Amino acid sequence: MNIRKLAWKNLFRRKSRAIFTGLGIFLGIGTFVAISSLTMRMEGAVRDKLDKFGANILVTPRTEQLSLGFGDISLGGTQVAHAQLTADDEKAIRSIALAERLRMVVPYYLTATDVSGKNLVWMGIRPADIVESRPWWKVQGDALKGRDEVLLGSEAAIALDKGPGGTIESGGKTFRVAGVLLPTGEKEDGMVIANLEDVRALAGTPGGVTFFEVAALCKDCPVEDIVKEIGEKIPGAKVSAIRSVVESRKAAVDQFRRLGLGVSAIVLTIGGLMVFVTIMGNVQERTREIGILRAVGFRRGAIRALLFWETGWISLAASLAGGILGAAAAFAGAPLFGAERGGIELAPILLGTALGLALGLLGTIPPARRAAALSPTEAIRSL
Repeated sequence: MNIRKLAWKNLFRRKSRAIFTGLGIFLGIGTFVAISSLTMRMEGAVRDKLDKFGANILVTPRTEQLSLGFGDISLGGTQVAHAQLTADDEKAIRSIALAERLRMVVPYYLTATDVSGKNLVWMGIRPADIVESRPWWKVQGDALKGRDEVLLGSEAAIALDKGPGGTIESGGKTFRVAGVLLPTGEKEDGMVIANLEDVRALAGTPGGVTFFEVAALCKDCPVEDIVKEIGEKIPGAKVSAIRSVVESRKAAVDQFRRLGLGVSAIVLTIGGLMVFVTIMGNVQERTREIGILRAVGFRRGAIRALLFWETGWISLAASLAGGILGAAAAFAGAPLFGAERGGIELAPILLGTALGLALGLLGTIPPARRAAALSPTEAIRSL
């Protein structure tokens, strides 16, 4: 009888012991695969949600700072724009080679003008873009829907003493106050937000754009490439990535990944220790059997091989079962963690099976060496 057949017979003869030995690996690998699969799905969900939150590229007119003075007397400075942005530049932005990575391109127009006797800044934006570009806005009253309507920032509403349903006048026109923004802590708190075309008409610059906000999908984050391509399409514009936004999104995803890896490492360590302790106890209980095998001529290498075969079969079966169960649990539980189910992730199952087998074999080394070191005389004397 060769060593493999003897290992099989031992496993079937000690089913309870084999199941108990494999239980640690089964639970450890099952947890590892479930956490890894969920982490992958949740990482993707977090990244998608972050990509949908605000812009990460800003397109403004390229300006040059000019210092004004007379002799040694400084009169301050001013910025001179090389070119103005126009509505046609949106088409240019959307025509770049990486256009499929652009989630939104939103034009804004800013101007300062009189509002019912007070000089305030107007922000022009297309009403349809507000939901995607400013998802954090909370409005008391109605959302901005069309022409001749405005939203008032919280500070602007106080300054004008207006609320939802009121009216303001500017440029000889009357605008209905559709709603008031709850405080955001940003500059729009003091602004009047209106339809892009209305603000352009007030400023007398049809087709004008003050700046574009661009939201690029950051899965592989080729933001620098997108910035370069937009810059080439609009030579007179200054295109800059809002690095703090990009880096904070990367940091959030990386932290999430590290959390998943940390929990998985702890679970695998506990599983490995369980295997080690179980096999050590197994060797202790089998001192008599090992002594007999040594007495009938089994060499030390054969004793080690016997334990490795036994543990190898158990580890492989337990790892596969744990991996499949973990993947199924991740598939079923994904919606509870805000992730889509999608398909079964094979990579965690294969990695978990390999890790489980490796843990089982590594945990067998000390017990196998101890068993191989037993002399037949000492083993029989211990009975």
